[in-house]
Amino acid sequence: MDTDDAERLLFVCFPDAGEAAGRYRAWRDPRIAVHVVELPGRGERREEHPYRDMWLLVEALAAELAGVLRRPHVLFGAGLGALVAYRLAQRRVAAGLGVPRALVVAHQAPPSRAARSVPEQAARADVSLLVSDGHVPVAPPLPCPIRGFGEPQVMTGWGEHTEAGFVLAPARTRDSAALLRDAVLRAAYLVSALGLPVPKGPESPM
Repeated sequence: MDTDDAERLLFVCFPDAGEAAGRYRAWRDPRIAVHVVELPGRGERREEHPYRDMWLLVEALAAELAGVLRRPHVLFGAGLGALVAYRLAQRRVAAGLGVPRALVVAHQAPPSRAARSVPEQAARADVSLLVSDGHVPVAPPLPCPIRGFGEPQVMTGWGEHTEAGFVLAPARTRDSAALLRDAVLRAAYLVSALGLPVPKGPESPM
């Protein structure tokens, strides 16, 4: 994670199915700090047993990232990572642990249609995560805005999961590292340009 400037807005990023975090760490931007989450069973954590249940994964991440998420942040996810980011935001808001400045999702159908859009290259554990996500209880809309990147027919429905507005920037699927770089930077610009206020939650240290 970039830690040299605690004043920069932090993007906590969740890669797509089967992607390791290492490939996203080669670039830097002076306007934001980036923390890429390596899920168990991937990359540097490939010796760990991968999670197959979405809610168990989110519970583990909520504890693991508690310190990281104390500072103002945006949650970003690509593909399967978008669902993980959304469920983590949902979990933290419900528990009164704070609200992200925004949730940014890329190339992933919303929760209600996620299990119908399993990528062909997904590993068994990732398929299990997508399927298990369909059994996570429906939650109230998030109090933070959602910014989307992807094809409209794929992304339709994310607006139902926020009470603070959904904006979609059409984008075609491409190299995941380039997607993450461009989407994070464009989302950072959107967050800054729109002057998004710090969301008011039950407990929002942001």
